[in-house]
Amino acid sequence: MRRDSGNRTDVAVVSGTSSGIGAAVATEFLRRGYTVVGVSRRGNPGLKGDPRYVDCHADLRERDAVRRVFESAGEAGETVAGGVAAVVLNAGFSPSPHSLADVPPELAAETYESNVLTALNLVQATVPLLRRNGGGSLTFVGASLANGYVPERWPYAASKAAMTTLMRSCSVEFADSRVIANEVRPGPVATPMTMGETPYEISEEVLRVINEGYGTDWLKAPGQVAGWIVDIAEFPANGPTGQVFNYSRKVPL
Repeated sequence: MRRDSGNRTDVAVVSGTSSGIGAAVATEFLRRGYTVVGVSRRGNPGLKGDPRYVDCHADLRERDAVRRVFESAGEAGETVAGGVAAVVLNAGFSPSPHSLADVPPELAAETYESNVLTALNLVQATVPLLRRNGGGSLTFVGASLANGYVPERWPYAASKAAMTTLMRSCSVEFADSRVIANEVRPGPVATPMTMGETPYEISEEVLRVINEGYGTDWLKAPGQVAGWIVDIAEFPANGPTGQVFNYSRKVPL
């Protein structure tokens, strides 16, 4: 359930909101009555039309750029400056598979920067706002590949494993500030990262046909996953922390 904040509007910060899971998470927070600060490089013109959505453009790999986002977002009103209750760390990069023996070092570095450094920068920029609000949540969007059993995806898997370590470190470091940290591993989701760029949204019927081929509910819609993420982001300050919630198992249809 949403935290009781009296007459104040709770604010959710979501990274990677230009499309996919991030856009769906932002939409779900808006549906639940939050003001949403969306941070991405490309922005989201569709969500920008909602008066409760603050569309912020920044490269999350650049620490100073991230800090400037929240300085300018704070100018939009005291609700943004002092009402941050939830942060969802979703922005990320998934390179094409490579033979482990041939992974270019620069690709490994780029993947780490895009997935881990972005999360660290966002944590450092938003934890002071969560503390000012009296606590809140950090929710990391992880991946089951972090277990490391798919060698051709090693750069991505290693970066996601590092994010899990960051999440658990946050759960300890910020516990006294009533800030909880958890991770959601949704499994494959019908987004451009998974399906490639398409000129249309993957419909429920297309998902059903794809999953019938797998014989499981393996591939999920972004909206379905967004509901799980926001549910976990709304855990109370004395709720679970330092946990990985894994939705990536295959359940027979």
